[in-house]
Amino acid sequence: MKLIDTYVSEVGRRLPRKNRTDIEAELRSTLEDSLEERGRKTGKPVDDELAVEVLREYGAPEKVAASYQGERYLIGPRLYPTFELVLKIVASVLGTLAVIGMAVQLVHSGATLLNFANGIAGVLSAFVTALGNVVLIFAIIEWTLRTQGKTIQAETGEKTWDPRSLEKITPSNQVKLGEGITEIVMDAIAIVVFNFYPQIIGFTYSLNNVFETGNWSGLPFFPLFTGLFFSRFVPWLTLVWGLDILGHILVLRMGKWTVGTRLFNIAVRAGSIAVGAVMLATPGLVNITVEAITAAGTLDAGTAELLAGMARQGFASVLVIVMAVEALEIGKHIYRLVTDRK
Repeated sequence: MKLIDTYVSEVGRRLPRKNRTDIEAELRSTLEDSLEERGRKTGKPVDDELAVEVLREYGAPEKVAASYQGERYLIGPRLYPTFELVLKIVASVLGTLAVIGMAVQLVHSGATLLNFANGIAGVLSAFVTALGNVVLIFAIIEWTLRTQGKTIQAETGEKTWDPRSLEKITPSNQVKLGEGITEIVMDAIAIVVFNFYPQIIGFTYSLNNVFETGNWSGLPFFPLFTGLFFSRFVPWLTLVWGLDILGHILVLRMGKWTVGTRLFNIAVRAGSIAVGAVMLATPGLVNITVEAITAAGTLDAGTAELLAGMARQGFASVLVIVMAVEALEIGKHIYRLVTDRK
């Protein structure tokens, strides 16, 4: 039955992956047997009403998940789903940024074996440090909750949990972990790059000199954006990306989309469209000009003008595509809000 499947899934996602499958199978079998036995004893049909009775006796998913684990733990079942989510996000963001940072370092310092080894060591050090910090923070939170006497039973007792709340977790409102983490990682990368590494955002029209000589210093490289872009629009873009990260973290933590999170996402995407529209109407944001290209002394004026025009047109096209995608996502959320109310 749908309620049983959702209940088992909610219990399972609060358990370590190692034993999750076996426990879910055991719990599902136990619940199905209980339903059949209850139906025979009471003469009631095995339907959602009977499932609600059985599940209410079992208790909230948090309480059941806690019963499958011992009391000796560093991070308990209350915090484990959040800990796992935060750890995945931190690892994904750090991994991507570490690779980007190592690439930038190799470009500036030279692609030697020693520099590559130092880069790998830096990546591993960042991972270990991040893991230690995340574990320490959650261990402190767990210890604090224990010292305050807060338990699973006290927070989610049988009287305060209604099995019918599982009916709200519909397929259309379920969240895919991979998609949410990808969005968070991309937003975080954008924030870091545009705010702290703007020098790597640029354009080159030829890598021939690098391949022929192995010298990166002779690479014709042009910054993509002007100072106007960074001073006027990057703060707003950072705000939009930050709010988007916050929204996705909330949705992933809740495990489903709600009316509030959908409205929040719509507002963030509407803000993204508004920033994009203003950028589209503002001249002088692209730094790839005819003067900059010809000053490099490698291309004639006609070719430089063609490249500059392509850069401006490409920037405008990207903005239009991004705005269209955001508008499409807004439409999807509005559609879900309307259909879920029917």
